[in-house]
Amino acid sequence: MSLGIVEVITLLLGLGGFSVQQNPKAPTPEAALQYAMPDADVVLHFDAASVVPNNYKVLSGLPSSPAIKASPDLANSMRKVIGEVEGARGLAKAATGIDVVNDVNDATMFVQVVPRQDPNFVAVIHGKFTPANLDKIAKMTSKQVTKVGSGAVVDMGANDPAIGVTKDGVLIAGTLNLVRDRVNDTWKAPARPPGSNLAHAADVIAQKPIYAMVVTLSQKARKAANDNMGQKNFLSDMVTRHKLATFSVFSDGIGWTWIDSSKAGLDNMETMSAGALDLLKASHIAPRGFAKLALGAIDSYKGVDKQLDDVIRRKGDVMKIVETYTGDGNFKTSIIKDPKTLKLTVRATGKSLSEVVPAGAVLPLGVLWLTAVRGGPDQMEVVEPTPAPPPRGLSAPAPKKK
Repeated sequence: MSLGIVEVITLLLGLGGFSVQQNPKAPTPEAALQYAMPDADVVLHFDAASVVPNNYKVLSGLPSSPAIKASPDLANSMRKVIGEVEGARGLAKAATGIDVVNDVNDATMFVQVVPRQDPNFVAVIHGKFTPANLDKIAKMTSKQVTKVGSGAVVDMGANDPAIGVTKDGVLIAGTLNLVRDRVNDTWKAPARPPGSNLAHAADVIAQKPIYAMVVTLSQKARKAANDNMGQKNFLSDMVTRHKLATFSVFSDGIGWTWIDSSKAGLDNMETMSAGALDLLKASHIAPRGFAKLALGAIDSYKGVDKQLDDVIRRKGDVMKIVETYTGDGNFKTSIIKDPKTLKLTVRATGKSLSEVVPAGAVLPLGVLWLTAVRGGPDQMEVVEPTPAPPPRGLSAPAPKKK
């Protein structure tokens, strides 16, 4: 069963409740960087509490909304999708004791590039964790829990990250020796001297982003990256020149920072940033313009096609969908260039993230793809592999009788 245009419009209206919100208890730099890797090339930070619980609640409530309940096919498809998500959530909780929706507050990952080897990394996750979670993980994987001071570690083997829980209930996953160091009672939070990668990460996290990436590549990492790219190009030039690159997503927009090693490079990044902001504005205005053109002309096709007639009857809702997932392009922008420090700071701010980045509709469209395009989980087509022909001179075996 695939959904008709009316059901698609109804679903998109229902998905308008998805959002990212400012977390009043957002992690501080001190908490996020307590178990940091001081020589990381890349730091990734995610404030899960500002995204997951509220949006999961919206998703779970969709089948009960009056508009969706009025369409039995749509309500049934949504219940099936939610049932699969709930099933995966339940399995994870049964196996580990961790509810991925309510037990995870935030996560910060630190990655160090090691040439010709897998990178060293540590993921630090704050939430509701206890040694009992580690016991369940060990039992599920047939591994042993090892006490390290007041903390504990499960060594998952050479090809999998180790997992540990500290005495203060922080879950840590990553390279074994790095995890063991951090769950031990002797661990101390690393220093953040001015200009260091952790100082830059602290500045970014202090702004309370939903998601952030901080890149300060070491010379080894730069060389490894350029060796992989081979021929010199724009990207390799950026890798060579940059001293700092950050990108952040906020509840009200996005921002990025760049520190260059040359004035010419800084000027080029300023020009590119201005162009990126222009494209962001256009990505709002263009869809609205196309929508208005189409909705203004569609009445001429009344009676030609049933689905077009459905759109004509719901023109107001279609325009509401466009306005929900895009803004008017009038969000505020700021580009600050400091020639002395060769630093560029860029910010795009609206009333919400979707007023700045229309790609905020990606999550709703993903759910739409599951229900409308593929017709629901029970309608997925399974393609059986075609058996290879037998070698020349041999006949295929006769099929077995059932």
